[in-house]
Amino acid sequence: MRTAHDWYGILVRCEVKPKVAAEWSSVFADVIQERSFNLGDLEMDDFLGQVLHESAGLTRFTENLNYSAERLCQVWPSRFPTIADARPYANNPEALANRVYGGRMGNTESGDGWRYRGRGPIQLTGKDNYAAVSELIGQDLVVLPELMEQPRYSLEATIAWWEDRIPDHMIGDPLKVTKRVNGALIGLNDREHLASLAQGAFA
Repeated sequence: MRTAHDWYGILVRCEVKPKVAAEWSSVFADVIQERSFNLGDLEMDDFLGQVLHESAGLTRFTENLNYSAERLCQVWPSRFPTIADARPYANNPEALANRVYGGRMGNTESGDGWRYRGRGPIQLTGKDNYAAVSELIGQDLVVLPELMEQPRYSLEATIAWWEDRIPDHMIGDPLKVTKRVNGALIGLNDREHLASLAQGAFA
């Protein structure tokens, strides 16, 4: 069983800032048990690579939806084919979340897109995902989605989501794992770099 001291060293070697690593090391030690991952360190390499990228080194736990109109056209070209289409949602995170996430992923009520925007180290998104993870960890993230911004709950939820959604046969294949986590391959090189650092830290 790894201690908080062990996790501090691992996180720092994975380029997490020392102050942040100090804040998170005890959370990792408490939440990650010996049987948290079926494939042990091999799986945790991939896990840390994805989580540390998605959370910007454990510093970002709410999706950044503050985009310029030009950037919106690049990120969601089918939804915002022109600058004029994007302009009402530029630098307007709540309106943007409701526009791009509303009516899907279980977001059926007004405001659900914003309420269930990406949160936590893995950027859990959509009411359906919040509900599924709620059952796995025994906390009502649908009623209290803000729990995904608190270290312990967010790490528990992230591990539960990972174990439920990332099958063992994907482990070690960064393309497949990234596609499952991200929906695309955004940041693949950084994810691979961080996973490699984790592998060295666990050695």
